[in-house]
Amino acid sequence: MPTVKGSKEFRLTLGVALKGDRRPQLGERKLPRAGAAKPTTDARTVHQALARTAGAEAILKEVPSLDRFQRWLPVATFSVCQKTGTATYLDIWDADHFDGFTDMQRCITDCRAWFSADGYQFWGSAQTKTGRINCYFRAPTAGAYVCNAQLLSHGGPAQVECLIDDFNYGPLPFNGPINQPHPANLSAGYHSFRIRQRSGSLFFISLTVWRA
Repeated sequence: MPTVKGSKEFRLTLGVALKGDRRPQLGERKLPRAGAAKPTTDARTVHQALARTAGAEAILKEVPSLDRFQRWLPVATFSVCQKTGTATYLDIWDADHFDGFTDMQRCITDCRAWFSADGYQFWGSAQTKTGRINCYFRAPTAGAYVCNAQLLSHGGPAQVECLIDDFNYGPLPFNGPINQPHPANLSAGYHSFRIRQRSGSLFFISLTVWRA
């Protein structure tokens, strides 16, 4: 058996909590369940989102292969429950867990991770906005790629910023589900697509990468 001993650097005191904690109000922990959202791996859907994004016209003219989604080649897919293709590492930092709403088994079952923001102070939330996602993958060849971030805000609008290596695409505001493609010219080799929480509560659903 392992040796059992207490810390010599900690002084034992007798805690006092005679009043008891307040009882949670009815429904306080029964938050509405977020709608289902499966990882999107359909190139047509991602191309439609790309074409509808401001600034797409100039980029599609500059890189015509981005407009030919029928020829896109799947490279990597990242989600909480699986990685495919050249997806190598999925790092998730400062994800949140509120029992009865986003318990860990449900997150795995629903294939997503939750990042909280404001609220839940009574239950000990630090109300941080420090959620981070790092998707590390290999680009087989140099050329044009599309990285599609699939996210879902909960309880109102949210905002993140996305990066490919050191290039920052800037603020991405959304309210509800979103597929947001990020085009990039990549060298052959390994790259990191990063998502950083800025405000609001959100779920990470997936990141998919295509060679255009």
